Amino acid sequence: MRFSIVIAVRNEVEHIKKCIASVFNQDYKGEYDVTVVDGISSDGTYELLKKIQKEYKFKLLKNPKINAAAGRNIGIENSKGLYVAFIDGDAIASKDWLSQIKKVFEKNDVAGVGGPDMLPEDSSDKARRIGQIMTSPLARGGRLNPSTQHSLSDEEKYVDHIPTCNLCLKREIFSKVGMFDEGFVKGQDLELNYRIVNSGYKLLYSPKIKVVHHRKNHIRDFTRQIYKWAKAKVAIIKKHGLHGLASHIYLWPVYFLIGFLMSIIIFFLFNIMKLYVFLFLIAIIFYITVILFESGQLSRKYNDKKLFFYATFLLPIVHLSYSFGIIVALIKRNIW
Repeated sequence: MRFSIVIAVRNEVEHIKKCIASVFNQDYKGEYDVTVVDGISSDGTYELLKKIQKEYKFKLLKNPKINAAAGRNIGIENSKGLYVAFIDGDAIASKDWLSQIKKVFEKNDVAGVGGPDMLPEDSSDKARRIGQIMTSPLARGGRLNPSTQHSLSDEEKYVDHIPTCNLCLKREIFSKVGMFDEGFVKGQDLELNYRIVNSGYKLLYSPKIKVVHHRKNHIRDFTRQIYKWAKAKVAIIKKHGLHGLASHIYLWPVYFLIGFLMSIIIFFLFNIMKLYVFLFLIAIIFYITVILFESGQLSRKYNDKKLFFYATFLLPIVHLSYSFGIIVALIKRNIW
């Protein structure tokens, strides 16, 4: 199998050298080429890539459109392999990454394969805790979320979405369903995966195809990431329409808001606002109890007492950021 590895990168000067080293340190015996596409980095990433290009023989291109979808499309168009593997600039591939991808493709008739993105051992305490919180069903949506990101499942299974931090697709799929949609600032992989699965092709998640992936190191950046993910869900719905239960799950903040406003009107019309206030307080107490219980579960699971306080604070932030992103994207004509 001839592979092409495509890395669309922007402002990853801290991590990109380790990423590049990992893809050139594979135990895979076959041929593969590496294309790195820089989205006009302003932190010295491009200059570092030029420097290490002398050590690692990869193709280095510029992406004037900046966004990752355009970068990946440039990488696809300028690579040769019949299988195109994607990894993010802040991720590190396991030594057997390509070998495991090859094995899974040989055993299964699928359009694409991928696997977990695990926490690096050298993660800061804050980044590690953010990553651990995102493994919670309350943060990622559990089985109702089609994405495998953060799930860290140890079961091989067909899925609806594999993120491009650890994804390999047959090149032929792009001629059948199209390339990444460059109109998406975030969620380009989710939108492409939707087209792949909706066209009758399969994606297979394997726990043996491993990368480690750095998480956001600041709560502000983490909050923005959740907000942008939410906007991407609405962008997909606006492009493809409502498609099954998953897209209704995406819109839960809207349904919650509609139900909340309708209940106020009904209770007001029947002059039982005291009962409404009582039920509202019960709902708040129930929400807080669920958050505290899940925070305790996470703290015990990862044997970290401080994680309890992080989760108690961050889980509501996830819900608020996601809700705000959904509502803003629905209101705005131009989502991005």
